[in-house]
Amino acid sequence: MEKRQTARLSRNIENHLRVPGADLESLRDFLVAKEGLPRPEAEELSRAVVEKLNRERFPPVTEMELMLTGDCDQRCDYCFVEEKGLSPPMSSAVARSAVDFLFRESRGRPRLKILFFGGEPLLEYALLRETVEYAETKAAGSGREVAFNMTTNAVLLDRERCEYLSRHRVKYLVSIDGPRQVHDRHRRRPDGESSYRMIAEKIPLLKRYQPWLGARVTVHPDTAGELSESFSHLAELGFSQFLIGPASGVEWPDRALNLYRDGMIGVARRLKDLLDRGRRIRVNTLEESLKMRAGKKGYRGCRAGRQSITVDADGAIYPCSKMLGVMGREGLKPLGSLEEGITAVNDRLRYCGLVPLADGPCSACSWNDICTGGCYAVNWQETGEIFRPAAFECRIQERIVEMMESAEPILGKDYFRKAAENLRRKSS
Repeated sequence: MEKRQTARLSRNIENHLRVPGADLESLRDFLVAKEGLPRPEAEELSRAVVEKLNRERFPPVTEMELMLTGDCDQRCDYCFVEEKGLSPPMSSAVARSAVDFLFRESRGRPRLKILFFGGEPLLEYALLRETVEYAETKAAGSGREVAFNMTTNAVLLDRERCEYLSRHRVKYLVSIDGPRQVHDRHRRRPDGESSYRMIAEKIPLLKRYQPWLGARVTVHPDTAGELSESFSHLAELGFSQFLIGPASGVEWPDRALNLYRDGMIGVARRLKDLLDRGRRIRVNTLEESLKMRAGKKGYRGCRAGRQSITVDADGAIYPCSKMLGVMGREGLKPLGSLEEGITAVNDRLRYCGLVPLADGPCSACSWNDICTGGCYAVNWQETGEIFRPAAFECRIQERIVEMMESAEPILGKDYFRKAAENLRRKSS
């Protein structure tokens, strides 16, 4: 092929890949229909182009969520996994293939992360163990480190399992929303019975093997008014770190959002009191001042689809676990598969900020510099577009700004200076 023809073809391929939805399959069809290439040649060229983009334009994949199962031994009414147990759990072959993919697509990066997720990942405890040991062997053979994390309701943790997780440095984050009257309002067993007692009584055991214990606290509109009290209760139980966030997929009246904002301000006051008394404790939601959040204009989303991906039980690759809850809706597709690799080129270009996004309502927003456009999954559920912010995301952003304006003087400049130092160390 002449140099001029090659240059023209390259431009046409680049233009095609900027079309929303462009992927490996559409590129192959474009090369056949528009460029007149024979199908075998088009197949070979399209794969070569996609592999080159993944290797040279996109960041390495260093973090992976493994969706071991969609099933769970609880029935939390706000969970984004709406239909439990309808598909089989991940197989050993898929789990191993996922680990291989992570080591290959991380391109030699020295530190990797694997998060076990569900459903309830401990329902597949044998698979979790097998995957941990397989990844450890690969890490040892390549001179790299792999860190393991797990989000769990903790019901299935016992002494033997805690010993194993501690020995293999698998850190667990416990989903618990507050005292019994708060937690059980939305997190119950399949038979309707309380799940709070089953978790609370295990906390001394959990802390024996993992002294720094984290809580994933999901706030519902009807628990928002009890948020600061829930924080104090969980701190008294021994939790050291808190990831606090509002439930999505439920109706949030303005009054409830205001209660959430006020509750987080109350958490800031209680956090300050604990810190002043020498307690080592963190609330991730309160670790970025408005000044630290600045500079995000034009930046959309989180790590999802960039350096972090999620692998479903069938080997499909998605940007994040939460988007699995909206899979099956027309128009939303995976990034690829373990067998084919990441093939949804245009989607990943947008996730990585490598193609311009239409500003839409964000361009004139006063929070454009501190907001990243909302959660992809929530955006899709409400607007049908990943990068068009849902009204809920804009409403919660307003409360976050108000919350931080009040929380910053409570916590003080030294608190945020230390938080910034911790973030820098973590990202280095």
